[in-house]
Amino acid sequence: MKMLMKDIKVGTRFREKFEDIDKLAESINKFGLIEPIVIDEKNELIAGERRYRAHQLLQRESIEARYMKDLSSLEKKEVELEENIQRRQFTWQEEVNAKEQLHKLKLEIHGTVVDGKPIQGWNMRDTASALGESLGKVSMDVQLARGIRAFPELMKEKNKTIAYKKLKKNQESILHAELARRLESKGITAHPDVMNGDCLEKIKEIATSSIDLILTDPPYGIDVDNAHTYGRMTVTDTRFEDGDHETFDLIDKILKEMFRVLKDDRHMYLFCGIDKVPTILKLLVKHGFEPHHLPLIWDKGSGSYPSQQTSYVHSYEAFIHVQKGRRKLNGSPRDIFPIKRVPAGRKIHPTEKPTELLRDLIELSSLPGEVVLDPFAGSGATLVAAKETNRRAIGIELDKSYYEGICTRLATASTQSTDEE
Repeated sequence: MKMLMKDIKVGTRFREKFEDIDKLAESINKFGLIEPIVIDEKNELIAGERRYRAHQLLQRESIEARYMKDLSSLEKKEVELEENIQRRQFTWQEEVNAKEQLHKLKLEIHGTVVDGKPIQGWNMRDTASALGESLGKVSMDVQLARGIRAFPELMKEKNKTIAYKKLKKNQESILHAELARRLESKGITAHPDVMNGDCLEKIKEIATSSIDLILTDPPYGIDVDNAHTYGRMTVTDTRFEDGDHETFDLIDKILKEMFRVLKDDRHMYLFCGIDKVPTILKLLVKHGFEPHHLPLIWDKGSGSYPSQQTSYVHSYEAFIHVQKGRRKLNGSPRDIFPIKRVPAGRKIHPTEKPTELLRDLIELSSLPGEVVLDPFAGSGATLVAAKETNRRAIGIELDKSYYEGICTRLATASTQSTDEE
């Protein structure tokens, strides 16, 4: 039937944006109105606002309409939502919001399915069936609509797939932050677990798939105490005079255990001499890891030893980024980390890394509350960095004096933290 445009009442509507009204008007002008608008007995618009607006644009005095009588307010909203969702005319933001609202309306109208009782009421599967979509797709859209209220910035994303991925990441971060808070309140993250002994034996005490990040500097890294200078070699700590064969044999054996304890879809960082990278890459692949073929670079900002003006001063160190499965980084860092070395007078270990560098790596590859392992703990810097970033930490150190130094360092750090609070 025909209705005068002036007699139709348009109240508050669900749709917010009306793209391509001019194109719809052109189509109506050329082919006529294929689907009439829907109104109730009071001439209030239930469905078809885009068609109504297109008629306004065409300055039509009347429009084809059909009545739907005796509908409750919930049922009217139900019709509006179902029609618009089925026609796919919403922006993605409106679409997910519409699906959530439709699901809520269906629950209000039909009630909620209760386990253990005869089949009655409504659930997400019913909403998916009503829309002719998969349960997973509708469930994802409803979750995203709810998530947008908590994270309004998701509205700015290009599409709902990107927005949903960011929502899950935000939710995971919040869960881990809460876990970290609870763990710290129980003194778990505040006191990293340090073991003294052979890493090949001690790592066997760690449960399979229990570690979220491995960050370590195995023997035979490059630093001032192992660096070649003009015509001589600087004094070397006798505890680290391992040859290539012994070193690679140790790394080969420990990598097998590292793969076992590391969870799937997790990262590992391995410091090493730049000349050792090709061999270590082969060992990593042998044990199932997926290393990046190019090393990352720590730019120390100064040379490892005084310049003799006969060669370039060594001022960087390489380390390898490794994955077990796939996990995205928490950011988009460059492959060079310009961070000053630990001053010689403050070092408690010859190959000690600055906690700033270690904190960066930990935050890029793990979340608060997760577990970080360093099977060659050395100075304990990794454990300190893990504690400072609210991660749990496990360290293994062979040398008794360094082990005691780590314990002292962690105790001192805990005391300083308490004093600052």
